[in-house]
Amino acid sequence: MTDPITAEIIRSYLDTTAEHLYETICRTSPNPLVNEAKDCGGGIYGYDGTSARMVARSGIIAHSFALSTSCQAALDFFRGDLHPGDVILVGDPYHGGSHCGCWSVVVPIFVDGRPRLLAAARLHVLDQGSPTPNVNFACRDVWGEGLRLAPLKLYEKGERRREVWDWITANNRVPFVVEGDVEAMIGACRVGERMVRELVGRYGLGTVEGSLEWILGHSARKFRKQIAEWPDGLYRSAFRVDSDHAGNDDRQIKVAISVDGDRMTVDFDGSDAQTDGLINSAKPNTIAYVGVVLSALCPDIPVNAGFFEPLTIRLPEGTIVNPSPPAATVTGTVVAGCQIGQALMKACEQFAPERAANVSVDITGPIVYGTDAREHRFQTHSARNPRFFMFIDMSMVSMSNSAAFGHDGWGMWATPFSVARPINVEITEVQQPTLYLQSEFGTDTPAPGRWRGTPALTMRRIDRGAEDMKAAFFVQSVVHPLSGWVGGYEGAGNYLVINEGEPDELICAEHPISHVSYDPAKPIFSQCGGGGGWGDPLDRDPAAVRDDVLDEYVSVEGARYDYGVVLDAATYEIDQVATEQLRATRRAGPRKRRGLGRERTIERTGIAHRLEAAS
Repeated sequence: MTDPITAEIIRSYLDTTAEHLYETICRTSPNPLVNEAKDCGGGIYGYDGTSARMVARSGIIAHSFALSTSCQAALDFFRGDLHPGDVILVGDPYHGGSHCGCWSVVVPIFVDGRPRLLAAARLHVLDQGSPTPNVNFACRDVWGEGLRLAPLKLYEKGERRREVWDWITANNRVPFVVEGDVEAMIGACRVGERMVRELVGRYGLGTVEGSLEWILGHSARKFRKQIAEWPDGLYRSAFRVDSDHAGNDDRQIKVAISVDGDRMTVDFDGSDAQTDGLINSAKPNTIAYVGVVLSALCPDIPVNAGFFEPLTIRLPEGTIVNPSPPAATVTGTVVAGCQIGQALMKACEQFAPERAANVSVDITGPIVYGTDAREHRFQTHSARNPRFFMFIDMSMVSMSNSAAFGHDGWGMWATPFSVARPINVEITEVQQPTLYLQSEFGTDTPAPGRWRGTPALTMRRIDRGAEDMKAAFFVQSVVHPLSGWVGGYEGAGNYLVINEGEPDELICAEHPISHVSYDPAKPIFSQCGGGGGWGDPLDRDPAAVRDDVLDEYVSVEGARYDYGVVLDAATYEIDQVATEQLRATRRAGPRKRRGLGRERTIERTGIAHRLEAAS
């Protein structure tokens, strides 16, 4: 029997190995989505000859969970044809991937003549070879997304397959970046492989494999114990997607969570059928979000494959949560992934309210591309496209953190994705022909609650030094913004504006702006609307509201509108009597349950008709 102390030492070592793997990707990739925004993940996976099982992970958790499916697909495809020195690439949503934009590298680790563990990495490439840069909004099937990378070998028995590499780079607008991305993942997996070999050399294969079983069993036992503490019952919820970018609005995701003793079933029956648009969530992605939500409810349980042992997941085929080929999935990792997370957590809110909060990412998708016309350019350009550049501004995607029980919204991305970070403005202005004019929290945009959400991030920038510019913008969570929790109000919502304030102003809110030309000297505005509040805003401490007014998160008008707190406009002192009277009146009567920032977003984007239709 494995010694639990030794098993814990090995678990900690493997967690450290996964961290090293992840940091290697971030520090060696030339892709700003990775080296700045850190949109990647990786881990170490056990392999018993049949199944790949996640043992240790690091980076964005959704990548790590979905990597389990990528590893399994790679092993199944090359079963009986794996050799030391092999490197496998996966990037097809119907063959182990989550969408064509995320690529995975899998390296089998051989010990005593057969693969015993795996090192794996995943990241979001800058371009996947679609008909238009990064996202093809016109695609109506998976072939329009870009290269479909069903499992293939980049290296075979240690030899580089030059024809495969050349085929990949020839089908990419930024080949020097994508090749660097893949090399970064391979190098990271080699770091993981080296550290695993050192571990096996220190403890022996038998002790390591025995420890893996203990590690997975420990998480399974702890999760079963947690499930048993929640009340038995059936908990239903639903959430809607604003648009599928193909003219179909208000797509619905339904979920029912059954708690029965120490087992749990998550069933998506009743979810809308797969769409013609881009938002279908491939099976690995939906399973990943189930893991993200449930692991967020259980912060003291080590996250690995054992976590899934007490869990049954039912995904009806041909639906938005488990599409059948050739449905497009290009934005599915976030949309409808975000809404899957929202629906799941709203169901969990019913049996674990004090643990409920947003754990999903959100999207305000700004893609611009054109010619870098500066004389002195920092980045290296491809010989095929000497001055072409493409910029995905991850800072505009960053606000999804909500309040939680006992805490105001404290950061940018929701906690399971908080290893990501906004890009460095100063470095970006050197690397890209871009100048930031504004980047700050919006007053009155924090979602009201007993504990308030994170404020919306408002940004303005121009693309100086650029020519022949085009923009492709897509937005979600403006009609159906990020949820509030246990009586807290929803987030303000997201939108973008091109040529702000001009006669030719374009607002991107309900539907995408597809690869339109624009004047790079005119500002691009964005609002990323933040997560919801937790608890009734009328229960918020008036002193905390006053502090928010002093910090300019909330105006004097917003304090009254959102919280029923009356402040002197000159001294900012609280009028206790007026506050108590106003709150009593609000509690007794009907309330709209929207914050001032949300109301202003509805007015600015003109979506009131959509809200009436949805209700």
